Amino acid sequence: MANSEYEYVKREFEFDRRLPASNWIVVRIDGCHFHRFSKIHAFEKPNDENALRLMNACATSMLEKFPDIVFAYGVSDEYSFVFREETEFYQRRESKILSICVSYFTSVYGMKWKDFFPNKDLREPPYFDGRVVCYPNMKTIHDYLAWRQVDCHINNHYNTCFWMLVKSGKTEKEAQQTLKGTFSEDKNELLSQQFQVNYEDEPAMFRKGSSVYRDKVETKVKTDDYGNPIKRIRLAITVSNLDIIGPEFWGKHQYILQEGKYRYEYVKKFDDIRRLPCCNWIVVRISACQFDKFSLIHSFDKPNDETALSLMNASASLMMEQFPDIIFGYGFSNEYSFVFQENTELYQRNERLILSSCSSWFTSFYMMKWKEYFPSKELVQPPKFEAEVLCYPKPKIVCDYLSWRQAECHNRNQYNTCFWMLVKSGEDENKANEILKVFFHHLNIFPILLINSLVICCP
Repeated sequence: MANSEYEYVKREFEFDRRLPASNWIVVRIDGCHFHRFSKIHAFEKPNDENALRLMNACATSMLEKFPDIVFAYGVSDEYSFVFREETEFYQRRESKILSICVSYFTSVYGMKWKDFFPNKDLREPPYFDGRVVCYPNMKTIHDYLAWRQVDCHINNHYNTCFWMLVKSGKTEKEAQQTLKGTFSEDKNELLSQQFQVNYEDEPAMFRKGSSVYRDKVETKVKTDDYGNPIKRIRLAITVSNLDIIGPEFWGKHQYILQEGKYRYEYVKKFDDIRRLPCCNWIVVRISACQFDKFSLIHSFDKPNDETALSLMNASASLMMEQFPDIIFGYGFSNEYSFVFQENTELYQRNERLILSSCSSWFTSFYMMKWKEYFPSKELVQPPKFEAEVLCYPKPKIVCDYLSWRQAECHNRNQYNTCFWMLVKSGEDENKANEILKVFFHHLNIFPILLINSLVICCP
């Protein structure tokens, strides 16, 4: 597309943060306001097995979609995804990795909801935030995963006791007071003596969380001439609820990660928080990924599908309702930009939380509004959106950014209008591209003349 005078806003202000090479990338996704979400949807306490299995199904889909994820660990409403050390996923661009992972996870959660809750409608959109952390070696990856499993045990042990007390008649405040200052042995004694429960008999998924990885399994590939099965070792995505703190699991699965020592608390130091500069206008630009394929699968009209654009607008309107600090939104085609007020303190200006939450919310709104705009079309593939966070110090630059996006809208739409008129007139797509290469190298009047001639030829 042709350059415009406003494109300096991209060159000078957009970030292109790439994660350091030779580091293991971990994306941790957390449910936002899931206390409220679980209450609205009447999840069982302390653990809802169907809700946990839904999270596991989403994690499995992540490994199917993104082959560079080698291991995932989840508990409650969070999941951590470990990418292979040498991954070049989206050229290691942090904003793309984070937003796409969170968006796709959110999308799958919405699509698979009915598989696990067939008798419950999704009453409000789920959304997730996320963070990206880099770890320099195998030891820190082991320690990170050990830390998360220890956290799973501590939280589940407490919650098991807490909800036993509440269900026995205590108020939530009384239950909190009873458990205040207790140690692991005290909790085990409480469960045993008051409720005749052995904590070790609780389901492993609750106590240890869930690990998702590609396991080596023996698979029948064919039969020989005598009818005997011929088997081969294949990698298959597996969900397990095993101890990943000690060496036994990693000793048996050295092809996933190498064995290391298992101290874990210091890994929090790697999780740096990036805060966006104050007195700057924050712009979040959300763009659909692989939308050519998505629009083809769902038979969107070309060059513009009015219903699809209305769905994007509806999702943007809900974003402004959800985030009062958004003062302006501008969108075209498969992208939307949201301008936050200059002094916003959304998530204390934490870049990762803003990025991931906006991406997740927009995805969730898009999913929930789909049937309203396409009542006769099933959503056959989960949409996913990437996001970028931009900071601009002056209102003039924000205006120039928006002017740039509108200039881009004009350029793209003019090209696409010509392209699809040529295709509809009988040209194949390659020929249409060749014709437009010639026209768009000249003044803007030529595309206009081309459109007019095509309108005459194609009444």
